[in-house]
Amino acid sequence: MAEPNTTFQKVTQVEKVFSENLFASDFYQVKSWGFDFGEDKKTSVGFNDCLCFVYVRRGWFLFDLSKESYNMHTGHIVIDKPNYEYRLRPSAGACTIFNFSNEFYAQFVEDLNLKTSFFFGNDNLLSLMLKSSPETDYLHHQIVSKGREAGRLEMDQLVLDLLQQIVALVSNESLDDDLNGALRQNHIGTIERAKQFIHENFSTDISLYQIADYSCVSPFHFSRVFKKFTSFTPHQYLQNVRLKHGEVLLKNSTLPVSDISHQSGFNTAEYFATAFKQKYRMSPSEFRNTIGSN
Repeated sequence: MAEPNTTFQKVTQVEKVFSENLFASDFYQVKSWGFDFGEDKKTSVGFNDCLCFVYVRRGWFLFDLSKESYNMHTGHIVIDKPNYEYRLRPSAGACTIFNFSNEFYAQFVEDLNLKTSFFFGNDNLLSLMLKSSPETDYLHHQIVSKGREAGRLEMDQLVLDLLQQIVALVSNESLDDDLNGALRQNHIGTIERAKQFIHENFSTDISLYQIADYSCVSPFHFSRVFKKFTSFTPHQYLQNVRLKHGEVLLKNSTLPVSDISHQSGFNTAEYFATAFKQKYRMSPSEFRNTIGSN
């Protein structure tokens, strides 16, 4: 659903709207939106000009789109196509809004061959209400809780994972299909370029869009292809590269752990220490002491 003052959407101003930017990437925005339209308020008219989906967190979310009326609460998701007017009815609650650029939407439909799907290929269906699943609830929670601290690639991967789960709910089938031999051969160069970009830029806050653009494929398609080839999501691969670099510096330098975490691409020394301990079963300092005692 559209909300005031977004980059990809325009909507008339309504009363008692509490909006907060959680994250903005190259091809999407995530916003937390609280609203309180009492019974004495008039129905508000808005216009949605991009692909978006709304995840209801609290209260009620009531709106009309074309001939459909939606009465939503927690556990509900609505996915909404671009370029349609809608009406918000008096209600109060909070939701998370995910807005995607039109360029991404067009490429997304093409990559997944959704032009013949019952929803994306049907011009008479403007929106669809879905029931959330444990998987979508988990991903949504991770996005909302990490919005202010996650790196760009980590957040990009979470958002695309959530989008993939939602599309799977729409189509009632898994999108995790195998790549045939021809596709694998065609994308060898894609993976080679992606790995090159990651290894040359792992110490910076790189995004999925940057890697995909360097690899000459769309972000959504790249994310799926990369995992099929490497068995890792792009973020998992990047995280392991960063941890390996940290391990090498711990072994071969006397740099403080805080400097090593920064040079390895982690936002904070605490984040580095947590990730390092999960992988190596000891803290960076303990690891360094173990190496020194051998």
